[in-house]
Amino acid sequence: MAVKQTWRALKLWPDIGRWKAAFGIALPAAAIMALAGFLGGWLVVDPVGDISAALIAAFALFFVPAFIEELIFRGVLLSWLARFSQRWGSWLSAILFMLWHPLQALTFGPPWSAIFLQPSFLFATFILGIILTHIRIVTQSLWPVIAIHWILVLAWKLFFGGPFY
Repeated sequence: MAVKQTWRALKLWPDIGRWKAAFGIALPAAAIMALAGFLGGWLVVDPVGDISAALIAAFALFFVPAFIEELIFRGVLLSWLARFSQRWGSWLSAILFMLWHPLQALTFGPPWSAIFLQPSFLFATFILGIILTHIRIVTQSLWPVIAIHWILVLAWKLFFGGPFY
């Protein structure tokens, strides 16, 4: 059932009105997350100069984290949890998304682990999780949440000092 709903959400391309609504919701949330990032020190203006590396990163970041994480958290997990309660499923999906990041830091130990453990980063991740969950429910599609997730991570990595390795 959850996989079927996820597949349906992948097949659905929203109309222009839903795309506009999705970005209209995401922009104020992005401003809140940016404020948390600047105050937390993990967001600084520092554009990447290597265009070829930026293009490779753009391609890779579409799949990991954007596509894969959204497929899991706003796709299968949200669809499965919503069977019991859409409200609690939405909150639990956002919380698990937030907790996934420190779990990555503690388990896989990427070079940016310290950032993933910062309270301001976790706050921003939780806000992102809430907003993306809402957008997924409203649009019934995974594509706006994949696109928004990708754009935000790409902006962080290419323009605002996000770890680039």
